Amino acid sequence: MNRRAWLWLLALAASTPAWSQQTGQATEPADTGRNRWSTLRDQGLGGSLRLDYFRSSRNLDDQTDFIGATTQVKLLPDFSQTVNGKIEARITNPDVGDGGDTHSTLLEAYATARLDNAELRLGRQIVAWGRADGINPTDNLTPHDYTVLLPFEDDQRFGTTALKFDWYLTAEHTLTFFTTPFFEPSKFPLAAGTSFRDNRPARTFANSEAAVKFNKTGGAVDWSVSYFHGYSLLPEIHPLPTGSALELRYPEIDVIGADLARNFGRYGMRAEIAYFQTEDRHGRDPVAVNPYLYAVAGVDRTFLDNLNVNLQLVGRWVQHYTDPAAVADPAVRAAATLNAIAFGQQKRTSHGMTARVSNKWFNDTLEAELLAFVNFERTNSYLRPLVTYAFTDHTKATFGAEFYRGPDDSPFGQFKRNQGAFAEWRYSF
Repeated sequence: MNRRAWLWLLALAASTPAWSQQTGQATEPADTGRNRWSTLRDQGLGGSLRLDYFRSSRNLDDQTDFIGATTQVKLLPDFSQTVNGKIEARITNPDVGDGGDTHSTLLEAYATARLDNAELRLGRQIVAWGRADGINPTDNLTPHDYTVLLPFEDDQRFGTTALKFDWYLTAEHTLTFFTTPFFEPSKFPLAAGTSFRDNRPARTFANSEAAVKFNKTGGAVDWSVSYFHGYSLLPEIHPLPTGSALELRYPEIDVIGADLARNFGRYGMRAEIAYFQTEDRHGRDPVAVNPYLYAVAGVDRTFLDNLNVNLQLVGRWVQHYTDPAAVADPAVRAAATLNAIAFGQQKRTSHGMTARVSNKWFNDTLEAELLAFVNFERTNSYLRPLVTYAFTDHTKATFGAEFYRGPDDSPFGQFKRNQGAFAEWRYSF
């Protein structure tokens, strides 16, 4: 987070008492008994202090044994009866006392104006699309940090400065518009010892991303259809004509997607599908990602009181497929292979399966979850057991581990060096 963002955060906190005053009312005296802390709490102040241990980094290196500290603060101010906001920031050092760098991230900072049949949101915001569990082909608007040393999937998300407009056509139907000229890619692990040149699109109005979604909720079936025009959050890797460096490019994409969810008693069904039109529309560039279809479908069932089992099938189909192993030039072949691994294009068709099993005990103070993902082609897998115990309403501990299996040139097998245990102590306020 830059200095200007921090100054804005402090200024908002300092001016909090004024948010609850209505126009024309006199300022209440300072000795009314409402101190600054209670005023901030009234404005949605919350956050957490976290201590973490990770056996391995989440980069493609051999670094181990990280003890980190994180402070996360959230504020939900009400500026008026129709305008509110959210500010959430994180300060973290993933390797305290061992040369780790302390860095800050402004996760979200936006204002929302509520109109008669609409909402307008402007600022840095996280926009998550898709109804499938954890794997969402239509979720292409805001980035993830896949290297962050924090245990939960939501910890990977951070926002993009954008404008979002929700138009409530009826009680069940919403039309959403999204646009931003401030493209920001996901943070992803890169091979240690290799030089990369980051070539991302310029932040200009001509390069603005745009999306629209028609969403239906309520009744027997929830569903949506969507369209996105913008840039891939993950890069393509391209060899440079001279030298050993590689270039990271973020290709322009057009994505048409849909999702749906329906419950049948204690069973739930979810499905999501998207077609990606890439820059290499005709498959002529052996390095570039080809157009592809990406689909997820699954079912979940709750047994007893809290035991939930979720199973999903995942599939991809690549248009104009070219086997990267057939590329003659070694440098081009190496880059094409890396892109095929990252985007699931090592075969024309590929299939996989996810399973998430969770349960709760002792008045929901003890939670356990097992997450597994298996790719059937080039048999590779990811397994994450996770256990959380709440000592009080404010304090909880989490223990887990990540295991990767498969060939080195497979989506999960490439991360085998990153497997290991992790733990977190968290105090929430």
